[in-house]
Amino acid sequence: MTWLSLASAEIIQRDDLNNEIITVLRAFGSDDDDAPGPANLNPDCIFHSGEKAHHDAIISHLQNRIATELLDEIDADQASMFGRRFASVSSLLRAADNDKATNKISVSTEQLLRLALHRRTVQILSTTDATLSKRKALRVRALVDFIWSQSLVLGLADSAAAAADGCQQFPTLVELVQKLELHTASSSHYNEFHPGFHHATLEGMTRDYGPIHINILRINLRRSKCRMKCLDARETCTDLSTLAQRTGAVAAISGGFFLYSEPDIKAPSKRTDPVGLLVSDGSVCLPPVFQRAAIMQRMGDGSEENGNGFIDMDKIGMDGVMCILKISTGGDGKQIFELAIDQKNVKCTHRGDAEEFIVATKGEIGLAIVGNKVVAVSSTKLPVPLAGFVLSFPKSLAPVGCVLDDDDVSITVQYKLPTRWQVYDAMAGGPLFFSDNDDTMNLKSEGFRGSAPPITFSQDETFDRNLLPRMGVGTTKDGE
Repeated sequence: MTWLSLASAEIIQRDDLNNEIITVLRAFGSDDDDAPGPANLNPDCIFHSGEKAHHDAIISHLQNRIATELLDEIDADQASMFGRRFASVSSLLRAADNDKATNKISVSTEQLLRLALHRRTVQILSTTDATLSKRKALRVRALVDFIWSQSLVLGLADSAAAAADGCQQFPTLVELVQKLELHTASSSHYNEFHPGFHHATLEGMTRDYGPIHINILRINLRRSKCRMKCLDARETCTDLSTLAQRTGAVAAISGGFFLYSEPDIKAPSKRTDPVGLLVSDGSVCLPPVFQRAAIMQRMGDGSEENGNGFIDMDKIGMDGVMCILKISTGGDGKQIFELAIDQKNVKCTHRGDAEEFIVATKGEIGLAIVGNKVVAVSSTKLPVPLAGFVLSFPKSLAPVGCVLDDDDVSITVQYKLPTRWQVYDAMAGGPLFFSDNDDTMNLKSEGFRGSAPPITFSQDETFDRNLLPRMGVGTTKDGE
């Protein structure tokens, strides 16, 4: 018997508790038996002994553990912030639980969520697993965010279930959109702030997603003759409003994925490095390593209707990408040669495939690449870079006399996309939600697997229930 089995039994027996809570409680455990800690439903007890303690003492103790034990992975400011977030969520859940206790509710949704928050936090911090012990910071942050977001959704579900006496029920997200007619461009809730550019804010309480605050940007691509630009803002300005003003943009949105809490960020990579395809003004800044959905503006044909090129979305991967290698030696010598991925046994291996590349064929060589730089060369094995890849190919494809694995040799790489992907600008995101002709919501097919960044997606432990702020982009057949 474990706290999880006790909680599950309580939920099943009670008509006033949502059965979906069981799935939430199972998150961050390997199976139903993976629920260490005292076999009771009291969040405020000492983990190893089961002895009851004061709630403030338990919260303070776990907050301090988080702030100190995560220092091997993240800096002190981040570790302290994670500890404060844990304490805030635990305190808010307890306050809500106290409100229900005055109404003589025995075991509430908030108590069960707080129980899971405390038990799983200790479990994460105490792990001896070689892999999980390197991911404590990421898992603690994910756990806290997950429990808080689920408390909002499940709390509203409890309210809806109790509304049989005629109390107000909140609408679903779809019902709220339909009520405000935001699915149509003619809705009075849209503000046209520039020809062809409309903005609306959707906010309120929904019974399926809790409190929502959504900014909607709707663009008439034909009327606005929109020109999209993707760039790495770290090179200019990271304040979105200032960046828009400096570039003369009508509107600006944040970009795709980037490195943040991954435990093995190593130079030359660093926190906030973008992940995946990035094309700016026709130049491929970063290649499409993970074959993820990307938004792009294809090159125009000069016509009145398509002068700027149309905006499109599709999965773009490394198949057919040309890698142009420039080899420089200690002197003035330089050699340049090209390799096309998936041609003549030229291959790409990323973190979704493996963490280490092993040369399996005699006469083959591997180049570990991050951005435009080759960081390691080997004819035996190589660690696969976190946000890069290993380019492997037969040595015979290199120019005669070309030495790749000498200490005096430096190699840079430029990229050229295949003809079918000739674009002005593009940015990877993913996963693809809807499409008329492609597999959708298939995270593994887009490289969200293994240890590929962001591992909040690749190694999700919430059964795909984590509700975090996200950006979605779509196009319509009507040219919006």
